[in-house]
Amino acid sequence: MPIGVTRATARSAELLAAGAAVVIATDRENVADAAHRRTGGTGVDVVLDLVRGPGQQDLLAATRPGGTLVAAGFLDPRPTPDPGDAPVTVVDYRAFDHLVDPSVVRRAAAFLDAGVRLGALQPAIDQVFALDDVVAAHRRFDHGLHGGKKIVVTL
Repeated sequence: MPIGVTRATARSAELLAAGAAVVIATDRENVADAAHRRTGGTGVDVVLDLVRGPGQQDLLAATRPGGTLVAAGFLDPRPTPDPGDAPVTVVDYRAFDHLVDPSVVRRAAAFLDAGVRLGALQPAIDQVFALDDVVAAHRRFDHGLHGGKKIVVTL
């Protein structure tokens, strides 16, 4: 059962539409408690942590003993505490390690391009700004009002 986690209850519908069976919103409930409640007390099998930082401790607590946490993002600039003796396998994935190989970059670009063209990968667009409004777009991002990252495209 895929469980989505968000900081804001208002984002729950978006995660459900993307395929989550249930959503845990940290502005209203504790991640570990909610995950254990939704898994009959066992905890989740696999966690994809795209944020890191101190919040990773909550994700470790939500993971069942023997489960796996894949740390693949860096959205929280604060240090990530050592997992200590958590009975969880932590896989530290850093995609930029692979970016030095041009053939890997070409394969990844082809995969992403095909996925978007075929509709298998659907980027979430929060809001579109005209180039003249790039400052307003940055302010929206800086205040955490965005859904995703900012991209500036000139045609």
